[in-house]
Amino acid sequence: MISARDREQEAEATQATDARPAELSVVIVTYHNQAQIGPCLEAVRLAASPVPMEVIVVDNSSGDGTAAAARAALPSARVIERTVNDGFAGGCKVGADVAIGQWLLFLNPDAVIAPDAIEALFGCDRRHPGAGIVGGRFIHDDGSADPRSWWGKPGLWSMVCFALGLSSLFHGHALFDPESSRPWSAGLQEDRRASLVTGALMLMRRELWDELGGFSRAYFMYGEDADFCLRAGARGYRPMVTAQAVCVHEGGKSSTSVGKLIMLFTGKVTVTQRCFPTGTRRISIGLLLVGVALRALASHLVSFTAARQGRPTTRGEDWRALWSARRQWVRGWGGASVPQRDDAQLLPNG
Repeated sequence: MISARDREQEAEATQATDARPAELSVVIVTYHNQAQIGPCLEAVRLAASPVPMEVIVVDNSSGDGTAAAARAALPSARVIERTVNDGFAGGCKVGADVAIGQWLLFLNPDAVIAPDAIEALFGCDRRHPGAGIVGGRFIHDDGSADPRSWWGKPGLWSMVCFALGLSSLFHGHALFDPESSRPWSAGLQEDRRASLVTGALMLMRRELWDELGGFSRAYFMYGEDADFCLRAGARGYRPMVTAQAVCVHEGGKSSTSVGKLIMLFTGKVTVTQRCFPTGTRRISIGLLLVGVALRALASHLVSFTAARQGRPTTRGEDWRALWSARRQWVRGWGGASVPQRDDAQLLPNG
C-alpha cells in the first residue's frame, strides 16, 4: 500500500517538472544499489541524447545510502524515496507517473551505458518505426558478449525443449533452444527483431506505455518486461534490439543464487499464466516442473557419482534447491509471498 508520504513526494515531483522541456525521461528503480547507482548515473550524464532529457530515480525503500548516493552522483536527477518496496513494476509505475517525457527509457541501476547508447536507441527506432520497444546489446566488464539483453518468444514448443533437456543439450540452437538470443553479426551494426527486450535497458514512446497500462503489477520482480513485450507484440508492435546501443550490465553476477532462480521461475510461471493461449497454460507449467525435476535429478546423480569417487561437487545444487522450493514458484506471483529482504536485494531483469 502506498503511504501518504509517498503520494506527497510524487505530487511534489510532478509539480517540479511542469516547466521543464524534457522529451526523454530516464527511469531507474533502485533497491540497495548504493555501490552501483553512481557509475550508472555518471554514464547517463555523459550520454549524448538527441532530445532534452530528465532522470528519475525511484528508490524502493532501501533504507541505506542509495538515495543519497544518487543525489550526490547526479544532483539534477529527481530522487523519489519511497517507504514501500512493491517491486520493479511498482517502482517503474511511480517513475512513469511523474515523468514528462514523450519517451521513456527504463534502465537498471547496475547498468552502465556507452556514451552513444541513447542516440543509438533512437536511431534504431527511426529505422524501425513499428518497433514500439527498442533495446541494446549487453557486454561484460571485459568486453565479452553478454546475451541477456533480449530473448526469443516463449511458447509450448520452448517448454517442451526445456522439459526434455534439449535447450541445455543444444544451447543457442534456433530450433531446440528458441528462447535464447543469437550471437550478433561480426560488424556489430545489426538491428534485430526481438520478441522480448529486457527491462534493464528498454526505450519506448510514452503513448505505448499508456496504451498497455505499463508493466503489469501482477509481477513483483522478473517477467514484467516479457509480459509487456508480448502484449505489445499482440497489438502489432515488433520490438527491436540494436548492437550499436552498448551497455555493461552486471546483474548476472547473482545468477547462481537460489533466491534469484526462484523469482525467475515465479516470473516464468506468471508469464505463462497471463500470456500463453488458455489451452496450453497448465501443460506448459507442467513442462517447467518436468524440466526442473530432470535437471535436479541429473545434478543429484553427478553429485552422488563425484562423492563416490572422492571428488565432491556443488554443481547443480541450485536446480535441486529450485525443485525443493517448487511450491513457492509453481503458482506464479499471484500465489507467492513477497520475497524476504535478502532475496529482494537481487536486481530486477538480471
